[in-house]
Amino acid sequence: MNKVASLPEAIAEVQDGDALVFGGWTIMRTPMGAAYEIIRQGKKGLYLSASATGTISDLLIGAGAIAIAETSWHGHELYGPAYNFRRAVEQGRVNGSTFIHCEETTNSVFLRNYAAAMGLPFFPVFTHKGSDLLNPNYDTLREQRSVNPKLPAHKYQVIKDPFWEGEEVVLLPAARPDVCIIHVHQAGEKGTVLIEGPEYGDFCFAAAAKTTIVTAERIVSEDVLRKHPERNAVPGLFVDAVVELPYGAHPGGCFGVYDTDPSFYEEYVNASKAEESFNLWLEKWVYSVETHEGYLQRLGQEQLNNIQADPEYGYNPALNRRK
Repeated sequence: MNKVASLPEAIAEVQDGDALVFGGWTIMRTPMGAAYEIIRQGKKGLYLSASATGTISDLLIGAGAIAIAETSWHGHELYGPAYNFRRAVEQGRVNGSTFIHCEETTNSVFLRNYAAAMGLPFFPVFTHKGSDLLNPNYDTLREQRSVNPKLPAHKYQVIKDPFWEGEEVVLLPAARPDVCIIHVHQAGEKGTVLIEGPEYGDFCFAAAAKTTIVTAERIVSEDVLRKHPERNAVPGLFVDAVVELPYGAHPGGCFGVYDTDPSFYEEYVNASKAEESFNLWLEKWVYSVETHEGYLQRLGQEQLNNIQADPEYGYNPALNRRK
C-alpha cells in the first residue's frame, strides 16, 4: 500500500482536541514543517504529551493550538527561553485560547508511551518516589481528569508489589496518543523509516499512536531500505502517511543533513517575547506562506547553505551559534 501523501493531506487527519506526540528531541529532528501546517489548518484544543519538545511546543502554544501540554521541558536550548510557553502559564490563555499545563518528567512521558506501544494499561516505576510528582496539590489537571476523555482518571496510582517483598510501586497510566508525527531522514513509499543518529523515542511513539504521520527528508524505494534493514527504525506497519519534506525540522537540525539555524532562532525568540510581535512572526513565516516549498523559498538558498552539516561530524562545526 502506497502511503505517500502531501503535507496538507496528512495533517488533515489531525482533528481538533486530538492527543499528539512528536518525535525528535528539543531542537533536533522535530517535525516543525508539520507544526506549521497544523497552524495553517487552524487546529485547536490539542493535547500534547511528549518528552522534551522545545521549539515545536512553544510554537504551537504561541499560535493557540495547544490546550493541554504534559511535557518535561520547553525551550530552545542555547538559543533562549520559551517565551510563548511562559506567557501561557502566567496568563492561562494565549492568542485567545485557554491553556492548561501539567509538568511531567521525561521518563514518565516516554514510559507512558512505551506502555501504550506494548499494549499495556500502565507502567510500573520507582522513579517518582520521594518527589513532589506524587503531590496531588501539583496535579494541575486534576479537575480535568473527570471531564476530559483524553486524560487518564488518575495521574498515578501506588500499589505494593504483590509478588516479592511488598515494596511500593508507582503505576503510570499508558498514554493514548491519537496522532504521532515524526521527522526522519528517509522513508519508503510503504512507510518504512530510516533514521540516522539518535532515534530518541520515535519507534515507541509511532507504535503507541492510533495514526502516525512521517515527514522525511527523502522518500526512497522500499527496495533501497531493504538493502540495510538494520538501519531501519520504524516498520511500515506503524505508519499511516509519508510526506517528503526537505528541511522539515527547520529551524531545528537533522543529524548528518543540516544543523540548527542560529539567525532564524534569534528572530523567533525575540518575536516570541510578546504576543503582538509573535503574531507578526506567524503572519510572516506561517500564514502568508501557503506551502513548505514557499517557506524554503522565503528562507533562501544562502541561509540553507549556511547550516549544511559536515559529513565528517554530522553537524556544522563552523556554525556561529551565539549571535
